[in-house]
Amino acid sequence: MFESVRRWFSGGALGSRNSGFSAVEAWAGRAGFRFRKAQDRSRFLIETTSSGFELRMEWGPSQRSYIEPSELRLRMDLNLPGSVQMLVLNQVLMERLEGETFERYTQSAQTMIDISTPEEMRWLAMFPKVDLSFDKSLRSHFCVLGADPDLALAWIKGGLGSQLERASQELLQGDTPFVLITMRGKMYLRMQLAEPSPAVLTQCLELFDSAVQSAQSLTGQMPQGHTEWASTASTAWQTHTQLDDPEDPIQR
Repeated sequence: MFESVRRWFSGGALGSRNSGFSAVEAWAGRAGFRFRKAQDRSRFLIETTSSGFELRMEWGPSQRSYIEPSELRLRMDLNLPGSVQMLVLNQVLMERLEGETFERYTQSAQTMIDISTPEEMRWLAMFPKVDLSFDKSLRSHFCVLGADPDLALAWIKGGLGSQLERASQELLQGDTPFVLITMRGKMYLRMQLAEPSPAVLTQCLELFDSAVQSAQSLTGQMPQGHTEWASTASTAWQTHTQLDDPEDPIQR
């Protein structure tokens, strides 16, 4: 089974919620992470590898219109089956994106969703939502959907749900824009974050860790042959592979 990313940062002290890169750089160094920052200090990149899995954490200017001004992004290639296409986002953001998607395509008279639309918006229009009635608190804060809703439900019930509930009271309180998505074998986390700190980054890693472990456990529950892309997936998603790669040079 996948080795928990928790081991990677357990040696780093949380520290205080100090702003600036110095505290984050020291925290990353204690945990054995590779830390790089842009010359203009507009963003930083943290990377680490364990058991063949690479974790990338980047903070900087937002790449999504619904997050401003800055965001935190995490990415890990887990070699998940292509059919594992699942999405979690907070309720307020879901309602906003649904409204924007409806407005975009009704006012422009478009009949198809183009590739420039972020996956999280396309999926809201394409994939069914998971019934979260088993947990009122979870349902009140988050929306979950996927190409296979049963698989997405198992993902949430695999320990991720309790982490999300905890995050709604701390890390994501106040309806902070948040997206957690699995696609093309990878997992991504994206959330609004004005000021990075060791404490907040650690909380994000704990949540991401729970999502990773739960997703890894799904592969043993999937029926044979359930490894290809779902029939409802856009073929454009299979070729659009560049996500979250910084354009500006990051300096050591």
